[in-house]
Amino acid sequence: MASVTDSESPQQEQVPLKARIVLSHAHLQNLAERRGIDLLHVKGYIFGQDTYQEQRTSTDVDVLIRPSQVEAFIEAVLEAGWEVMTTFETGSDFHHAMTIYHPTWGLADIHREFPGLGKNPEVTFDRLWSQRRKKVMGGYPCDTTSLQDSRLIVYVHSARSTSIVKPDVQYLDELLSAQEKEALEVRVRELEAELAYAAALGRIDQYQNQKDYLVWKTASEKTSDLTRWYARVQAAPSLGAKVQTVLDIFRVNKDHLAMELGHEPSKQEIRQKFFSRFSKLWRKVGK
Repeated sequence: MASVTDSESPQQEQVPLKARIVLSHAHLQNLAERRGIDLLHVKGYIFGQDTYQEQRTSTDVDVLIRPSQVEAFIEAVLEAGWEVMTTFETGSDFHHAMTIYHPTWGLADIHREFPGLGKNPEVTFDRLWSQRRKKVMGGYPCDTTSLQDSRLIVYVHSARSTSIVKPDVQYLDELLSAQEKEALEVRVRELEAELAYAAALGRIDQYQNQKDYLVWKTASEKTSDLTRWYARVQAAPSLGAKVQTVLDIFRVNKDHLAMELGHEPSKQEIRQKFFSRFSKLWRKVGK
């Protein structure tokens, strides 16, 4: 696994960040097409001002891959010189995306699903794919979600932020007409995104009887680490998954630590991270 330092590679220093990201969209689209892989570009510059406010910037590319083709796409990007920064298992609590890095193109996130959208990732991808649109990035036509689905993705993604102020949500709330919001809520139900959508709007407590309520409560609001960990264990679908979740909680995420440090962590640095993490927990429990 590679690690990225604060300095850019010589190739990156010659190209402005936004231009590099836009060209990276085109590059990844081309890789997917050459392998016959279905790919949707999500978030960032491809969504544009009909979804994001004008001054919003991005630092990477996000792509959602048809779940059955994820392994083929990973093979394609590795052959093209990309390196793995975090795996699906270490990328987030939802295990939905992996981060890759290229010395020319920079960072990209490969999503095998999008948390909050649907219960079956393959079915959800089909529903998004059926209404996709083309947008030109770096002079190359790229597949992205429909305008309505793009806006829904922004809401759902904001549900994984514990910030009290969610600028992307505020922007859409002001931008959309009452009729557009009604149509969006129909799509929310079609994509089974009720909990995440409610969490983004601060209405998650309306779903307290739902199985994944606590997951989205802790994802969208500031709660204790103990509550967040309990939510993860509770939501795990089987006993084996619950045990694995507990192990994941106690294990130091070496991929994230490497990105934080800018180099592969030593055993001493891993130990320090472990004990500093849990010393904070013990202090909280002591209170």
